[in-house]
Order: sequence, then C-alpha cells, then structure tokens
Amino acid sequence: MRNDLIRAILECGIDDLSMLDDSGADMYNTVERIKEEGLPISLDMIIGEIFKEGIFQMGEAVRKKREELEQKEKQEALNEAEYEQLEAIRLHNLNPKDDFHYYLNCKDTHLYCDESKQEVYEEMFEQEMQNLMDYTGFDVE
Repeated sequence: MRNDLIRAILECGIDDLSMLDDSGADMYNTVERIKEEGLPISLDMIIGEIFKEGIFQMGEAVRKKREELEQKEKQEALNEAEYEQLEAIRLHNLNPKDDFHYYLNCKDTHLYCDESKQEVYEEMFEQEMQNLMDYTGFDVE
C-alpha cells in the first residue's frame, strides 16, 4: 500500500526509486524547492532538481577559484601552477551551467559533461567533481 502511494505520487516504478539511494541531497529541501517553483512533484523533477543544484554548486566552486586566481594575478602573486590553472579556466571558458547536462528517463538517467572540457574539470576540480557525484548519486559520464 505505501509503495503504491509513493509510486503514484512520484509517477515511477518501485525500482526507479533506487536512483535516489546514492544521492547526498537533502530530499526535503529538494522537494521544497520544487514546490516553491510551483512544479509538479515527480521522480524526474526531483532528480532534475538535484542535478541543477549539484551543477550550481560546481559553478560556485569554479567562480570562486577563478576570482581567487584573478585576485592573485592582479597582485602578481601567482605561482606557475596557479597561472596554468587560470589560463586553463580562461582558455576552456569553464562554466558548469553550460558544460554539464543531464538526461532524465528512468533507468537511462545520466549526468554528463562536455567531452572537450571533462578532462580539465577532472584535473583542476577533482574534489568538486567528487562532490558533484556524491551529491547527485550519479557518475559524470
């Protein structure tokens, strides 16, 4: 009875719910954000909101890192590694909002990164990439 109710509300099969098992997102906050936007509550909406928030968090990390490096550049205090990192951010025009995408379709749901930029993210933002995967519960493809 409970499973049927949850499946009816979230418009999904019982096995589809397992896609949320590895997510580190706060489900209550996630559902509240969906409600505040006036959107219907469904499993796809929940996973989509988790992906959007994870990508937003990645964007904040990139923005902060860029600002930090640009400030050091103005002060002429960049070491060689920092200079290379700033140049890579600029050269590849890193912007997680544009570089990360997701596809929602039951068990085919996935999170992916622009192939031309994924290696840069993995090298320069290793911890942030791990945080994104932990938050969403999905590997970045």
